[in-house]
Amino acid sequence: MSHWQDRFLGSSALTRELSAFEHRFFQFPTGDIAAIRQAFRPKYRIAVALQLGFMRLTGGRLDVMNVVPRGLLKIVGEQFAATPPNIATLRSMYSRVNTRREHQAWVMERLGIRGHSKRQENMLLAAMREASQTLDSIDRLVAKARQWLFDKQLLIPAERTLYDLCARAARDTEVSVYRAICTVVTPDQRRAWQDSLLQKHKRGRTHLDWLQQAPKKRMQKNARDLFDKIAYLTGLGVADADLSGVSRARLQHYARRLQHRRPSRLRTLGEVTRTLEIVSFLRIALSDTTDAVVQLAGKATSDVMSRALEDVKRAQAATLAETQTMLHKIFALAQDETLEAEAVRAKLRAMAQAWAPRVYPTRAAAVRARLAEPLPEVRTWLRQLTALNIQGPSTERAIRGLSQLKSLYANQQAALPEGSYSCSKGWSKLIADEPDRERALRALEMSTLTELRKGFRRGSCWLNYSASYQCRDQMLIPPELWKLQRSRHLSMLRLPARPEDYIAGLIAAADAGIKRVAQAVAQGEVTISEGELHLLALTAEALPAGVVEARRTLSAQIESIQLPDLLLDMDLKTRFSRTLLGRSPNSEHELLLTYGALLAHGTELDATGVSLMMPGQSAIEISAAMKSLEAEGVIDKANQLLVEFLGQIPLSQHWGDGKSASSDMMSVATSRHLWTARRDPRRRTPSIGMYTHVHNQWPIIYNQPIVLGERQVGAAIEGVVRQTSIDLDVLAVDTHGYSDVGMWMAASQGFDLCPRLKNLTERRLTLPKGSKVPESLESVVDTTLHMECAKDQWDDLLRVAASISNGTVSAVLVLQRFGSVAQGDRLYRAAKTLGRLLRTIYLCDYFTKPEFRREIHRVLNRGESVHTLQRAIHFGEVPQERGRRSEELIAISGSLSLLTNLVIGWTAAKMQAAVPTMAAQGTVIAPEVWRHISPARHARVNFRG
Repeated sequence: MSHWQDRFLGSSALTRELSAFEHRFFQFPTGDIAAIRQAFRPKYRIAVALQLGFMRLTGGRLDVMNVVPRGLLKIVGEQFAATPPNIATLRSMYSRVNTRREHQAWVMERLGIRGHSKRQENMLLAAMREASQTLDSIDRLVAKARQWLFDKQLLIPAERTLYDLCARAARDTEVSVYRAICTVVTPDQRRAWQDSLLQKHKRGRTHLDWLQQAPKKRMQKNARDLFDKIAYLTGLGVADADLSGVSRARLQHYARRLQHRRPSRLRTLGEVTRTLEIVSFLRIALSDTTDAVVQLAGKATSDVMSRALEDVKRAQAATLAETQTMLHKIFALAQDETLEAEAVRAKLRAMAQAWAPRVYPTRAAAVRARLAEPLPEVRTWLRQLTALNIQGPSTERAIRGLSQLKSLYANQQAALPEGSYSCSKGWSKLIADEPDRERALRALEMSTLTELRKGFRRGSCWLNYSASYQCRDQMLIPPELWKLQRSRHLSMLRLPARPEDYIAGLIAAADAGIKRVAQAVAQGEVTISEGELHLLALTAEALPAGVVEARRTLSAQIESIQLPDLLLDMDLKTRFSRTLLGRSPNSEHELLLTYGALLAHGTELDATGVSLMMPGQSAIEISAAMKSLEAEGVIDKANQLLVEFLGQIPLSQHWGDGKSASSDMMSVATSRHLWTARRDPRRRTPSIGMYTHVHNQWPIIYNQPIVLGERQVGAAIEGVVRQTSIDLDVLAVDTHGYSDVGMWMAASQGFDLCPRLKNLTERRLTLPKGSKVPESLESVVDTTLHMECAKDQWDDLLRVAASISNGTVSAVLVLQRFGSVAQGDRLYRAAKTLGRLLRTIYLCDYFTKPEFRREIHRVLNRGESVHTLQRAIHFGEVPQERGRRSEELIAISGSLSLLTNLVIGWTAAKMQAAVPTMAAQGTVIAPEVWRHISPARHARVNFRG
């Protein structure tokens, strides 16, 4: 079942206007028509056909006695060669209730749909209990139940029946979570936690108010506040409560409810609700605050190192200028005939005494020396970090360094005693051989801080109560579960159990690709110069005749529209508001609030600005509606609905084959006070990143917020794995979305990562050791890959791939843990080896297949066009008070993508509607022309009206 059909499931009445998608269910095959003719008299054939099409569409009975759309009556009547009435209701078709029930029973038998038994009702209840672990709304749970019944070919009962069953499932899940919490948190602890939350904080507000505040600026004062929160929460014993038996999604649901609750309301809650919300809120607050601290510490470390590098560059430039000045003075002395030799020597000695710059063997050594100078923020960070329960292997430098520093701080030592200390080779001279022991202590501190940053990123350092910085092995499928389910995971990944079977295929493909490259070199299509491969530039693709005229004609056919009117028009076509709410809107007021919340999330306007545009809608109501859109997966499901809507437009088949997409980041300006903001190097403004996957048929199929400056390969893979609308074979990325490990991770998930590499000449071809290389390619091919390491780590590689595929861990976290900071790790080396071989296979295709290279460039350019449209929708800054919490950032990114898809969908629908009109006027656009006409145009849409 497609997402497009979700919104019809469980309906009991026909809508006044049916879309082309709905009409398809009333277009009957010859077998259905013959069966109806044989079983029923002409009087009832149209009525039975309506019941058949309706049950096939909705999975339920057509019972509501409303008017049947005239257009639908005509479509059905033509198929049965019958003249339908101009106006008909279900009541007029069925004078007897028993007749309608007989027809519905026949339709159920025809479609293989059964009524559910007590056993199946219990199965549904169990499935809904499982689903309620991640769904926080009964309305959305009801939608999930409809899908379950439809997939099992069971009749969807009345809304009230499903609602009662789902409410029972939600209550059962709540009780099970409550019992799980009560087993690890005693009644005395729960009372103590409640009392503590309601006590006054030193700033005059309650501890609950204090914990509800999101992180603010990247200032040391605010960092201390985060450490105070961690100390407060660990002091309460929150970190000791083992809640591994409760899903994080469920904890987030209860925590979100308390996040928006006033402290005065806490005592009025029932015992169960109060316990669930308090424990979940404290646990999520601890993990989120810990993640924020680790991220801020890493950012502070990189900032300190960046400033040191800039200082060194300025000092080196100044030293060079001073050296040039000194040389000029020396040359002047040499030319001065009036000076005696002794006088010249005296002047030289004076000049040498005044000029004594420090010279370092490398720039890195100069930076380390600068970092050993007094930097108060480094010691401040380390004093606070030593208070955390950071864990790791005893051999980890960061862990040993933290232990040593903790002892020194406890003894209030300002100088580093002589002895052996944990540090890298580059820092050893400054720590062990430095006569100034205060300077040596500062060097040890900076060395430990940089090692700690690397340790957190590669997973060799962790915090058990963190969400993103847990032990690397705990993030994956548990070993005992992996042994039991290994075969099932391999079947889903379509990967062999033996590494030899997989690697042999890669080597054969690489050898074939090398031969094609050698042939291209022989034919002059690829050249080699100074050990580098050079490609002939692609010739500009000639536009088919008539493209310019077709664009002009289409622009005249598409009328101008205001964005609010566009939302209404697209809601009539797709009913995306029902998906956002989880049900049909109860009133016009609620519908408008949903639109307002979408605009407040997806544009630069805030709730107040949107309320001024919408009379009768207050800023408070819009803010509440915005919070409802922050629920996990709500906006994503609406986006999937729009993707399927676009896929049903016939023109989309001309825009692409549907098997490829591109991914890239677009930065959105925000306040410098947002703690996740980073400086955009191009626009030079504080920004956050919106990473989007754009299908080759134009819609955005996945979106996610990211931090600027991070490698994007994890986000690229995550988007393909998590989106469920399209089965992709190829994902085109730029250099930032590529890494060798990422090439393997993408292949393990069943698609090819195809990067447009910035420095193509530097990307050499790599083969396993002992491979035969054509003589013409010896200067550009390395035979350095050790495939044995990949074979040795094959089982661990499969476990990581399966953990990504089934959602145990995100690809973003995996690629962070196996980034360049993981060099030396055996699993990293194995993944990089396979990635290098996969990169060679890809580059051989890229070098020798011009059309393949052109398609990669084309789909990437489409992504840029969609980003242009997104900037037209959201052209200002994200409001200062928004984006501090991850839920807000996800809602902002999702809403912007949904608005973008709505504009693309509206334009594509108008273009499709213009086809018969233009054909009637004698204008027929060829398929090859349609490929060059984009629906990502916005000249006709007024976004500020």
